Amino acid sequence: MKNRFIRQPLLLSIAFLIVITVSGQNAPIKVMTFNIRYDNPGDGINWWENRRELVSEKILENSPDLIGMQEVLERQLNYLNERMQGYGSVGVGRDDGKTGGEYVPVLYKKERFTLLDRGTFWLSSTPGDTGSVGWDAALTRICTWGRFQDLSSGREFYFLNTHFDHMGDTARAESARLIVQFLEKETEGLPVMITGDFNCSPEQEPYRVMTAAGTGLEDACAAAGTAKDCAEGTFNGWGTEKDPQRIDFIFVNESWKVKSYQVLKIMEGDMFISDHWPVVSSAIFKN
Repeated sequence: MKNRFIRQPLLLSIAFLIVITVSGQNAPIKVMTFNIRYDNPGDGINWWENRRELVSEKILENSPDLIGMQEVLERQLNYLNERMQGYGSVGVGRDDGKTGGEYVPVLYKKERFTLLDRGTFWLSSTPGDTGSVGWDAALTRICTWGRFQDLSSGREFYFLNTHFDHMGDTARAESARLIVQFLEKETEGLPVMITGDFNCSPEQEPYRVMTAAGTGLEDACAAAGTAKDCAEGTFNGWGTEKDPQRIDFIFVNESWKVKSYQVLKIMEGDMFISDHWPVVSSAIFKN
């Protein structure tokens, strides 16, 4: 998977960086990870048709600059793209690399970022094979990535979003290793953010792979949150979970300084915003 980028003339790039450095613009970037739950009429009061206005309104109210979503069907993405003016989105359906099956899209504020490149790889031993299923996974799984330029600071960075399998222990661990390999081979040492539903807890192997020495990655909650924040579960199971687990994460590499972290427990009457709580974090580039 080779990226194609347009290179600016050297002198123009240096001049631009000098302007940015002098102006000192390094506004925090607010990131959200959110498993919105696929459109399933069997969810009763929590069916997407009932929740969708709450989802779009609360996202707009919190105004994240970047969002990694999971379990998004094409009709759900179309609705959000229509309602959430000012955001662009990238991603494909996992089944056919087009519109079939669930997306793990990346949404971004178009006034804040320029999208330089994008792509998708499948979480399998053949990541370039569309629709491939990896290891002991029950379902097809993917990772969506984008290379962005922050117009506030001029800095470039990578943003990845994923959803690990809910059944395969080996698939989750190998998916984590595949993402780490992508970072090593493709991101050119640039700042990196990763969001996703990892279907594992911090005590399990996929999390340990992501945060191992040498990956350069850190859990945003560990970087900014209190012990209480990191104890907050993110999978609510429509209120059925007796001991909610934290399985939705935001990871950053050493190029970022994390400023905040929060789990958003949002309900409207008896209706949940999703069976996962949205998670938000803000970070700034280190000099």
